[in-house]
Amino acid sequence: MKNISYFFIILSVLLLYSCSPMDNKYSEFVKDGPITYLSKLKETEIKIIGERNRVHFIWPQQSDPRGTKAEIYWSNKMGHHIETIDPSKETNFYISDLAEGSYIFEIQILDDEGHFSIPVSMTATVYGTLWESYLTNRNIMENVQEGDDMKITYRENVDKTILGTEFEWKQDGITHTIYIDSAQVTGYLGNFKASSFRYRTKYIPEEGGIDVFYSSWQYFVDNITEADIDAGFHKPTNTYTLPTLNDGNWAGYEFRWTDITTGEAKSHSVMGSVATLTGYNALAVNIITLFVFDDVPISTMAIEYGTVRYMDLDRSDWYIAPETRVADGSEIRMGENNADFNTTALIVKKVKSPYISHWIPGGSNGSADANNVPGALYDGNNETFLSICKGPGPGATTAHSVGGVGPLLAGEEIYVILDLGSRQPFNYFRLVYRPGQSSQTLKPQKISFYGSNDADPLSATWHEIQKGIAPPGSGDPSNNANLNHIGRISGNVILPESNYRWVKMTYDEWTDSSNSMQLSELYLGYYY
Repeated sequence: MKNISYFFIILSVLLLYSCSPMDNKYSEFVKDGPITYLSKLKETEIKIIGERNRVHFIWPQQSDPRGTKAEIYWSNKMGHHIETIDPSKETNFYISDLAEGSYIFEIQILDDEGHFSIPVSMTATVYGTLWESYLTNRNIMENVQEGDDMKITYRENVDKTILGTEFEWKQDGITHTIYIDSAQVTGYLGNFKASSFRYRTKYIPEEGGIDVFYSSWQYFVDNITEADIDAGFHKPTNTYTLPTLNDGNWAGYEFRWTDITTGEAKSHSVMGSVATLTGYNALAVNIITLFVFDDVPISTMAIEYGTVRYMDLDRSDWYIAPETRVADGSEIRMGENNADFNTTALIVKKVKSPYISHWIPGGSNGSADANNVPGALYDGNNETFLSICKGPGPGATTAHSVGGVGPLLAGEEIYVILDLGSRQPFNYFRLVYRPGQSSQTLKPQKISFYGSNDADPLSATWHEIQKGIAPPGSGDPSNNANLNHIGRISGNVILPESNYRWVKMTYDEWTDSSNSMQLSELYLGYYY
């Protein structure tokens, strides 16, 4: 009996010491009951759609019926939103008034007892005016009038954010609109009679969004034709009667020109179809068609319209030099057929004609364009040419000597004197360069013009017309017989108003390369 009592005493002590510390520690955690968590949202079920300065949250009904609120934090918990929810239904709400940018949202569910779910982090983008400002219009491949309609053609659309393109134009006093869906590659502006339209492309940045964004308006404006200008131009008064456009955005015409006397830029605008340019003193005018779209002015590219009429002088009576004598007393006739020089021996010494200096007779025989004669300068044949020997001087240092034609002497000019047959008015010249030149070395780099009406040009007083002209094209090769080829022709170059029988053209500067300078044609003319 005594032994049994002792056993129970020992067992009681062991139980006391083994259980009492564990109970004390556990009680610290369970004194208020166990922690209760609500079911966590599944990231795969949450959809956040970026909109214009807002985001749209969507998730399906939840299996945990306890949640009554959704709590969202963003921007390091500087932003906070609580939304009342019904877990038995789809949750669908917006957070608005957000600045444009990227966000990380922390979402958790709360119940009425203050219990919460483990937070879920989700990223989203908020769109705004900055993003919208970078939007571009769907690129139009072609717009062309097809019958009564304007046909618009696109490439196939691959941008899934594009919904379509809006078009707007005004005619017959009515504003017309049409929408071309992004799935279409062609569309038509029906019964299009206007000269302009505008268009913008419609975007939704994310699938499922409803906020629409637009690219900036882009404008199509069509100018009138040169035939329209020709038909309406009255030269004596510088008056233009141009088409009245059936276009509600049309605002008239603008004329721009540069005064050839003062160099001043001038302009004249008219809100209509008739304009008279007072004080006009120019060779050409730039004509622009004006439009206004909701106070936005838009203009076409300019059409340069020449208001002068260029008239080349008749060159059939022109003449240069009567003769050139060589040392043996024979004459070389300065005709217009290269055969005149085929039997000419090497010229050791030449007595220069007073009408031409430093001519190289018979030069370049055997070339495709080898008809080197003074009359080639006005024979109408772009393949013949006049060749003149270079000398030391501006732009050159070599003392050139070709075929017995010696170099320049001190104070000597390189020139050709033209007899126009009678006094002729002119105010422009034009040069045609010899073809087959791979560089500018055979072209004069500067020329000057002088005129005289004295009876004898050999003792004439020469009046300066213009000095030191750099002829256009002189720096380019002319290795092409096509007159439209760059470097082949100078184009009409304006001279001061002149009226002379005798015209002297001097060669003032040249390159040091090669021995001669060669020109195919010289024209003088009058523009009015």
